Amino acid sequence: MKNRRNQAYLDLAAIALLALGAGSFEQARAQAPAQATVPATPGIPMAAADDSHTISLDVQVNDKLGHHVAGLTQGDFTLLDNKQPAKILSVHEMDTRTAATDPIRVVIVIDTINTSFDVIAREREQLGEYLKQDGGKLAHPTSLVIFTEKGIQLEKASIRDGNALAAALNGANSELRIEGRGAGFWGASDMVQWSLQQLTELVSYEATQPGRKLVFFLSPGWPLLPYAGIEETEKQRQWTFHAVVGLTNALRQTQTTLYSLTPYTLGRSDPFYYKGYLKPVSNADHAEYPDLALQVLATHSGGLVQTTGMDVLGEINTAERDANSYYTVTFETAPGDRQNEYHALDLRTDKPDAAVRTSSGYYANAPH
Repeated sequence: MKNRRNQAYLDLAAIALLALGAGSFEQARAQAPAQATVPATPGIPMAAADDSHTISLDVQVNDKLGHHVAGLTQGDFTLLDNKQPAKILSVHEMDTRTAATDPIRVVIVIDTINTSFDVIAREREQLGEYLKQDGGKLAHPTSLVIFTEKGIQLEKASIRDGNALAAALNGANSELRIEGRGAGFWGASDMVQWSLQQLTELVSYEATQPGRKLVFFLSPGWPLLPYAGIEETEKQRQWTFHAVVGLTNALRQTQTTLYSLTPYTLGRSDPFYYKGYLKPVSNADHAEYPDLALQVLATHSGGLVQTTGMDVLGEINTAERDANSYYTVTFETAPGDRQNEYHALDLRTDKPDAAVRTSSGYYANAPH
């Protein structure tokens, strides 16, 4: 597991988007008319396609009530890789409440880039309630991260002291202020740029940390910009595809699962629009900006997308169930026939009424 984590970190550090020739964001913005598509964001590091012969998946198996289904063994699982049977090499059940090694970590992200001030105020109130539950004794090491227009802010290293985290949250007033941004299309494109850059910085940091990480985004997600894709250039589609490849593989390699906890209020844009982009992207010709939506990335990483109004406290408590128990399934991969070949994964269990969530697929390279 340590080798896998180190390799992910090297991949993230070694591959820069500038090599794709995406060009300068600001130059493209200055030269383009107002109705043009959002320019590709330069400088986002990504993980490469997989050359390994084995892959390990973090897997949630829950019943209809969302409770962990315990006691499953290798014989209880079947896995299809691009609709072909894959050889499962091992299955391990993890109970993080008793495990002495490879701890699980919870990362809570407050997204001030894409969230209105009144919603952030409500999030802070309910997040404070969560942190002070059980006298402030958190079940898992937890950290707070804030996405801001000035950059990513790590408010506290992973600790189990909820009261200390609540104090750090209360002291983050300057980071939680929204400075304002341009309106219209370019304002939305700024939000996408900042959000994806800071997401990648967060994943790069998590690559250096041991164990599994559950990242809870208190966020409606960044703009999808669906109509921008109509006029995307070939270079922009290439950028989007490589960003999807990099983030998809990086999340799995770093054992990072995303959760979109959407603070939804009536009258806002459709919170389920992302579902039209859940089909995996197999090549650059079909890549569009909404393929990088927070909700899409969360679903494909094996996490949850919750939209239950303003019950932020309930959404966090529901997502945290995944931190208690899960399975690690290791399987033998099939080699790709070309660079960045997408492999869809279909992991099933023979237990009735059991729902399985894990990475929806990976990108592989052809053998050297």
